[in-house]
Amino acid sequence: MAHNPPTIDWPPARRDVELLMHDEFLESLPNVPDRDALVRADRAVYLLHQTIAYEYTRPVRDLRQRLMVMPRERHGDQHRLTHRFGVRAHGKRIRRREDRFGNAVLHVSVPAVEEAIEFHTRAVLVRNRTSVHPPQWNRDTPTTTPLTDADAEIREAAQSLGPVREVFDTADAIAELVNSSIEYARGATSVRTTAADAWKQRCGVCQDMAHVMIAMCSSLGIASRYVSGHLVGDGASHAWTEVFDPDRNVAVAIDPTHRRRTDLRYITTATGRDYRDVAPTSGTYSGSGGRGKLRVNKIVRLIDVA
Repeated sequence: MAHNPPTIDWPPARRDVELLMHDEFLESLPNVPDRDALVRADRAVYLLHQTIAYEYTRPVRDLRQRLMVMPRERHGDQHRLTHRFGVRAHGKRIRRREDRFGNAVLHVSVPAVEEAIEFHTRAVLVRNRTSVHPPQWNRDTPTTTPLTDADAEIREAAQSLGPVREVFDTADAIAELVNSSIEYARGATSVRTTAADAWKQRCGVCQDMAHVMIAMCSSLGIASRYVSGHLVGDGASHAWTEVFDPDRNVAVAIDPTHRRRTDLRYITTATGRDYRDVAPTSGTYSGSGGRGKLRVNKIVRLIDVA
C-alpha cells in the first residue's frame, strides 16, 4: 500500500528526527531517485538502510563480525544526522569504535548461530555543497600498500601524462587514463587483486580502478586514498578516490570508474589506503564443515533535495 510522505520541515525539529527512522517513513519515500536533480542540487538529505545477512549450512559458534557499513559522523560536506544499528541474536555483544582513519567500526560477537543472522543499519545523512568542512587528512599515513604499489608499467603510464603542474588537473587526467584503459568486468578480479595485476590485464571493477588510480597518484608524488560508499541509484556498493593538495589543504573526490569528480549522487561510508582498510564485512566463526553465504540488501531514498 502506498503511503503519503509526512510533512517535515528542513532542517527538522528535534521531535521529528526520530520520525525519519520509522519504517513507515522509509516506505513513503519515492523508490526512484532523481539523479539529474542531485547533480544540480546544493543540498541533499538521504535515508540509507542496509541489511547484511549470513546464512550457514550448519550451526556455527563464536561468531565475530566486523562491519564498516555505517557512514562516519562527518566527512567533508556530509553529516550523519541520526543512525541506528541492530542485530537479533541471543547473547550478542556490540562494540563501537573509530579506527585510525576516523571511520565508524562495529564489532559484533555472538555465542552461537543456528541458521542465519542479520545486521541492520539505518542512517539519515545530509550533504551540503556550501559546507566549509574539508575532509580530514592524515599527512603521516603511508599512501600505498601491497594492493596499491605501483610497478614499472603503472609508473610509466603515469609519467606519460607529463610533470605535475596542478594536482587536481593531473588527478583528472589519471582518472581519464584509468577509465579509458580498463574495461569494467565483473568476476575478472577479486578483493585480493593488486593494482599492478588489474593494470596488466586491463579489466576489473570500481575497487580495481580506485587502486590503480592511487598507485599512479603515488608514483607522481600525489597524496590519494581509497573511498568506499554508495552511488545513489546503483544496487551495489561503490569505490572511488580522494586526492589531496597540501598547498591548498583541499581534497577532491574523483571517480575513475565514471571518469568524473563526485557530486551529490555519492555517499561516503569510509576512507582508507585500500579496500582492505574499509572492507564492509569481515569476521570469523567456529564450526564443523559449515559454509556461510552473504546476502546484502541496500535501500537509498532521498528525503529532500534543494
